[in-house]
Amino acid sequence: MTDNRPYHRYTLSNAVRLLLIPMHGVNSIATSVMVGVGSRYETPQINGISHFLEHMVFKGTKKYPTTDDVNIIEKVGGLQNAYTDIDVTNYHNKALSTDWELALEVNKELALSPLLLQEHVDKERDVIIEEMKRYEDEPAAKVEEAYHMMLYPSTTLGMRIIGTERSLRSVASKELKLYHERQYSPERMVVVLAGVVSRQSSAIRQKTEEWFGNIKPRKTTSIEKVSLKQEKPRLEVVTKPDAQQAHLVIGLRTFERRSEDRFAWNLFNLIMGVSFTSRLFREIREKRGLCYHIRSSSGNFEEVGSWDIYAGVATEKVTLATQAILGELGKAKENGITQEELQIARKRLKTLLAFKSEDPEFFTEWYGRQEVYNQDILTVDDYIKKIESVTKNDINHLIRKYFKTETLNMALVWNRKKDDTLEKLLKI
Repeated sequence: MTDNRPYHRYTLSNAVRLLLIPMHGVNSIATSVMVGVGSRYETPQINGISHFLEHMVFKGTKKYPTTDDVNIIEKVGGLQNAYTDIDVTNYHNKALSTDWELALEVNKELALSPLLLQEHVDKERDVIIEEMKRYEDEPAAKVEEAYHMMLYPSTTLGMRIIGTERSLRSVASKELKLYHERQYSPERMVVVLAGVVSRQSSAIRQKTEEWFGNIKPRKTTSIEKVSLKQEKPRLEVVTKPDAQQAHLVIGLRTFERRSEDRFAWNLFNLIMGVSFTSRLFREIREKRGLCYHIRSSSGNFEEVGSWDIYAGVATEKVTLATQAILGELGKAKENGITQEELQIARKRLKTLLAFKSEDPEFFTEWYGRQEVYNQDILTVDDYIKKIESVTKNDINHLIRKYFKTETLNMALVWNRKKDDTLEKLLKI
């Protein structure tokens, strides 16, 4: 039987997974080593260690013992980076297809063989604390963090990715090595290559087996599942005396990552708060002049999720902006969306996917994320079919399902103290 899937999936004997995504018309290759671990796998005592570890690998590995050595991809004209998220860490790069072996080897070294020397730990800790202070000086980032923490209080899901200064100061080389040993288990690893891979697929499989096939399984920690019941709207205020503007997030609890609701909701999100033609942009910025930037987005995890709206507004206009945003939510709940809005959103989403599909790095993320989360993989074409099947009634049903006053939350960063009158506005 012919395999017509646009990707190839292989599983090593130790459960490491390999995904190859062939692309035509490109001369580059993107490689990624994803590990299904992030801040929600930590404890409060070592909060931030996943991100700390991701920083530390660039200080040297067994084969590339210095920072200069690790940056060898840049010396051949490529791009190298990494990031830590709540539930995944990703070591990724992009290079010419002729350099695929070097690109994959560097990511292998970063993920599997960091040196984690104490002298480097002490120096990098100070770097991360400076990174933390930078976030503290960015109200837009601060309000997003405050909103997330108020959604999931007293849980590992609600902890900061970067950690706290106190938790970071408790982390030394010993803790980093132990965390790496325990959490970087083979069944959590996904190796992804996208771009010019067809000609060397056999060699890629051989190298993946050689470099990743001998990793022994570890006894890992599982995540703490979150189950929170919210019975009334809530307001969280962070006072920042030097803030020149108020930054707010208003949102609602929605659905988990695998929910079938995500297809219709992605279209609704485009209609409400993505781009110049969205309802929120036209009403809050263009018509009322209350903000410069406004957008909506979703954050969905294994068992819970939310949808939120961010805006930066003048401090004296927070009440007006809050009323206007909630007014738009009320209109959506009462009247739903139109068929024309659905058609435009569907076309826009398909076009965005077409643009992104020209970049190999998009595909390492698209397929890698689904695989590391142990989801049934949807190709871009599969996804488009799901989008095509969404009706206006589907979206309007979801609006009524999730637009509930009792699950409203608002976070605000500004230069004033908490204003109880704002909490009274939180209703749909």
